[in-house]
Amino acid sequence: MAILTRIRNVLPSATTVLTKGAGLAALGMVAYDSNYLGKVQSDLYASSKDAKSSVYYLNNSMHLGNMSKFQSKIKDMSYSTELDQTWKRFFNEGIGYVKGFTSMLVNHAVPLGLGLGALLGGKKTSIASACGIGVYGIYSFIKNFFGIGIPNNLKIDQ
Repeated sequence: MAILTRIRNVLPSATTVLTKGAGLAALGMVAYDSNYLGKVQSDLYASSKDAKSSVYYLNNSMHLGNMSKFQSKIKDMSYSTELDQTWKRFFNEGIGYVKGFTSMLVNHAVPLGLGLGALLGGKKTSIASACGIGVYGIYSFIKNFFGIGIPNNLKIDQ
């Protein structure tokens, strides 16, 4: 019996495993969604900035204040340089990723807070947060699966 007592003292209790597992699952879902939106927003933001910049330099190269061939070549060279650069896109992708990632963290504030509470809280806090994660998960499933609370904008008169 002394061996079983020693093993029981080393291993965490079932409630600890369940609450920490629920916290990890909630944080994993939040991180997965945030990473996905960060990647999407990264490309969208960088492409938008590239398009605006290219339009500006194209417009600049098409308008001359005088008939100088030298100025025309400089403007064409600046437009070609703008099309060939990649460093602006690199930074804009980083900015877009951070914007998308943080916006999804804000969007998932409830599961993020409950997941952190379940993972980092004390025994009672972990249990309460894990129960909150379960209730929130059931609510989210019912809402999204059955479409409860979603406005019906399709006004079909029969």
